Amino acid sequence: MPVEGLPAGIGWLAILLTAVLVLDAARRADWAAPTREHAMWALATAGIFLARQMTVTMPGGLSLQYIGSAWLALLLGYPRAVLSMSLIAVARAVQFDLPVADQALPLLVLGVAPAWLIWLITRGLRRWLPPNLFVFLLGAGFLGLFAAYALPLLAAAGLGAWALAGASGPPLRTQALTDYWAMMLPYALLLASGEAWLEGMLTTLLVVFAPGSVRLFDERHYLRRR
Repeated sequence: MPVEGLPAGIGWLAILLTAVLVLDAARRADWAAPTREHAMWALATAGIFLARQMTVTMPGGLSLQYIGSAWLALLLGYPRAVLSMSLIAVARAVQFDLPVADQALPLLVLGVAPAWLIWLITRGLRRWLPPNLFVFLLGAGFLGLFAAYALPLLAAAGLGAWALAGASGPPLRTQALTDYWAMMLPYALLLASGEAWLEGMLTTLLVVFAPGSVRLFDERHYLRRR
């Protein structure tokens, strides 16, 4: 996700918001949880970090990378997912010798936003739809994950277009933006659908065979006797 070319105020605002949200997540995380939960948290974080090492470079230089933050929120809860993605962002900065401050905007858009969206979606499902198991599996596990990834990816594409517009001269701006959106839009939807399909299947397996391992799955709501 490009940072260069955006106004400096956007970068500072992203740093401020990211710091506030990470501190809030640290305050809300259940640090007194059993050791088993902390071990699962560490294992899931390490798994997402390793998965994000695998990138695919498309024609034109665009790199596709696994995101995983919305699924981490389903698995661990919103606060732990935000903290995990923050650690992964810092580890990435250290690994590739990148400025840590430049990771704030990508972390906010592709780390915090998907986790918050899937949390919001699961709350909406519990409040507005019937307490049916398939409501969660389809509404959160597949469609919800797709929305939680597609919207931030489109927002990232919009920020990239803004950065490109600032870097291009007026004669090239319109064509550059048209080419950029023509490249980014299908890849954003493809990446969101691919992650939602993979993680939706994993969520289904966990809910069926180990429901307690999916923190945002409310067993009392979806599995209660009628």
